[in-house]
Amino acid sequence: MINFKELPEDGIKFEQLTREILLKMGLEVHWTGVGPDSERDLFFIERAQGPIANFRRKWLVCCKHFAHSERSVGIADIQNITDRCEAIGATGYLLVCSTQPSSTVIKRLEEIESQGKLTLRYWDCIEIEKRLNTPESFPLISLFFPQSAQKNKWKIYNTTSPSFWAANYKDYFFYLCSRTANTFPDLKDVEYFIKKMEAIPLLNKNNQALRIRAVYYDNKHSQYTVFIDCLYEDKNKIMRIDHYLKPNNYNWLDTQTNWDICYRKCFMLSDHFHLDHKDYYTNDIEKFQTGLPRDK
Repeated sequence: MINFKELPEDGIKFEQLTREILLKMGLEVHWTGVGPDSERDLFFIERAQGPIANFRRKWLVCCKHFAHSERSVGIADIQNITDRCEAIGATGYLLVCSTQPSSTVIKRLEEIESQGKLTLRYWDCIEIEKRLNTPESFPLISLFFPQSAQKNKWKIYNTTSPSFWAANYKDYFFYLCSRTANTFPDLKDVEYFIKKMEAIPLLNKNNQALRIRAVYYDNKHSQYTVFIDCLYEDKNKIMRIDHYLKPNNYNWLDTQTNWDICYRKCFMLSDHFHLDHKDYYTNDIEKFQTGLPRDK
């Protein structure tokens, strides 16, 4: 369970969390000017491509963070819904709260929607947690709820293969694979690999970043292959990491591990750039499933 009291009472972090969830959903998110509650209003654009015409709806987002007072959102907290939506040309209204809306608020939202001009929805704390427990949004838990994340470090998803899994750990997304077993590799071993990677001094420095992409376990020979990408912008400033990952002969896990390091040039200020962009995975899925080396 996520403890929403980890977010400051002023609600700013809660608004930022809501924005990040919407962005992870692929929506176009913006801030308006200062609203009637002396805060910026958040809105997003929902688009869909239909068989005849494209669909577009603008949503106004109202964030209410009452986790510290442990109270529900009441009618007095959501005044002038219709007027606020009309002011920015929104036809949708989303109430996001870190507790829950009261029964009178839910009834009021239903009454306004029945008039046919607006579409209204609400996310309570349970709905937010459900949306955070997805492959796209799971890294936000460690970013916004570090204490809760310690109790919920891992999220592992089935794939079409019985020995291949997608996983979230901290803010990483990567794959786990076993050669013949139908269970994924020991997670404590995987945590050790990530900890060793994070101990490299150049991590996220000099416009370089390290990301784990997959862990393959040859369970017949008790051997691991760990796939890591080193992303860099300037080849003249690149710092190689190979020597940091040399095995420690006093640790049996190190002696049984092969590090597959791929150096990838990128432009981190590009709109196309993302630390875990799908392009870093799709071309190497077969290598992740077999433990074979990638083209370096």
